[in-house]
Order: sequence, then C-alpha cells, then structure tokens
Amino acid sequence: MLRNYWYIACATPQVQGRPQAAQVLDQALVIFRDAAGQPHALLDRCCHRGVELSLGEVVENTLTCRYHGWRFDGDGHCVHIPSLTAERHIPNGCQVPSLLCREQDGYVWVWMGQDGAEPPEPPRLPGFEQYQWLQGSQPWQCASLLALQNGIDWCHPAFVHQGIHAQSRAVQARGLHETAYEMRLLGEGLEVFALPAAASDARIPEQASTVLRFELPDRVLVHWPQQDERVILHFVPTGHRTCRHEWLYHGAGMRGVGVTWSEAEPEVMAQDREIVESAQRSYDAYGDAFEHSVEADAATLMLRRIVALAAEGRWEGERGALRQRRVVPVRS
Repeated sequence: MLRNYWYIACATPQVQGRPQAAQVLDQALVIFRDAAGQPHALLDRCCHRGVELSLGEVVENTLTCRYHGWRFDGDGHCVHIPSLTAERHIPNGCQVPSLLCREQDGYVWVWMGQDGAEPPEPPRLPGFEQYQWLQGSQPWQCASLLALQNGIDWCHPAFVHQGIHAQSRAVQARGLHETAYEMRLLGEGLEVFALPAAASDARIPEQASTVLRFELPDRVLVHWPQQDERVILHFVPTGHRTCRHEWLYHGAGMRGVGVTWSEAEPEVMAQDREIVESAQRSYDAYGDAFEHSVEADAATLMLRRIVALAAEGRWEGERGALRQRRVVPVRS
C-alpha cells in the first residue's frame, strides 16, 4: 500500500450532518464537520471501549461516541466525559489519532503518510471547476491495482462493453484491425492514447480519439476529446483485495458547472466491476503464476512496474532510466 499520498476519504455530499465512516488503506476512519463546516478525520475507534465513532453524532462542535457519550474535538482530543463527577478530570492520553484532512474538488482527502514530513496539497482534479459532473461511489471487491490496470487497458472495451462503448461499436461496424497506441511516461505515472489516422512525428494526446492517463497513487483519467466526454476515476485501496471506486463523469450536452450526486452505478462501470471482481477471485484461488501476457498488455505491465517502484520508494529516482515512449501495435 502506497502511504505517502493523499487519498479520497469520501465525497463532499457524503459528509453533512452525521459522521461518515470511511475505509482508506488499512485504516477505518470517521469524517465529520465542525460548526464552521470544516471536515476532520479521526480513527474510527473510541479510546474508551473501542466503539466506532461513526455510530455517534456531532454535538456542540464535537464528535460524540454513542456508547458512553465521550466527546472528541477535530484533533481527536477527548474534551468531555459525561460520567465524570465535578472533581474529576479527563485522564491524560484520552485521545483518538487524527489525520491531516482537506476538502477540495468535491472530495474530502486524507493524508496517509507516516514519515512526518509536511505534505503537499492534494492533487487538483483537471477541469473540475470548468464542467458539470455526475459523481458517485461504489465498493469493488478487488485490489486497487487490478482496477487501475483495467482503467488503462486498451483492448477490453470491445468485449466487455459491447454496444455501449464507442470502441465496441466501431469494432462491431468494421471488425478488428491493426492499429497502435502510444504510451508515454509522466512524472506522476503514465499516459496512453490512440494515434490519429494521419499521425505525424509530433503526435500529441490532444489529437487523439482516446486518452487514458494513470497518476499515482490511485487515479485514472479517461478523455475522449472529439466527443467532449471525460471520466475521473479513483480506486482507493480499502484492503489488499478491496477498493472503493470514486468516480466523476462529464458527458457531451452537460452544461454549466457543478456536481450532482448519483446513487446509480453507470452501466459501463458496473460491467468493469463484474469483470475485475471475477479476476480477483481467480488470483485469490490460484495466485498469479497462470498469467500470460502479450504485446498489447504493455501499458498495464508498465503500470504495475510504476506502482511497484513507488511502493519501494524508487519511482522518483529510477523513472528516468525507463523507456519514456513506446508505440505498441495492437488489433482493436
């Protein structure tokens, strides 16, 4: 698990009057707002008897445990114990661990770093303030890495999303044909895009029909420039074999700016989830020794390598030694 990064704890609409439980990496957290509307993140565990604080409520600017009414401020300090008599004081050390928390671009973010260094601000979401978005969240029963791989996998849409994805419709109309995608390393990850029909040496993603971008630790951006359609996906790890899918979607015809919350899972994303959760069950049962890869898998294999290097703290130092650009022939 990559720890020295910002992760989404929850979407802004999910934390209003009541506290919101949020699993991030291997930590169960609770998010709540103080009287000024500022979000705070604490470990979801009362320091008295371990009850989840997300079962409680926000009272007088504090988070109150449902079990015995102990109250905690935004830094996790216990500020009130109802059972104490007038002459008694709150014992030393009555505190719940807190995490650095920021609200930005429609989400509440938490810093999961453990090295004590002052972190940068959360990474901005490109175009967030320029477009109208649908926003949603679903748990996925698979490792975050599998979901990220699927997000930049070039060849699956024709088969997984038959009839509802542009690539699938194109294949149905004219069949599979030989083409190529270009893969480029970025400072924060990897970009993959379709080569235009009349590609020049100065190929740029803005000319492409499809652009896929992976950014550490858990983000995939999908953009169809010619259709004014874009998706921002985060696959927040919630365990070694589970993740939480946070998504934003902007489509052609969506006017204005702002965010609308949706409880419905888009059909394309539900299809991806079904496929990747199926793969997870195979890895759980058999490990990964059964795997065989082909040239078209170059992007997903590079994503794995980037994540592995980042997990070992070697990405920043070694990314320059990797192949920076590659054109990958495929049939799609």
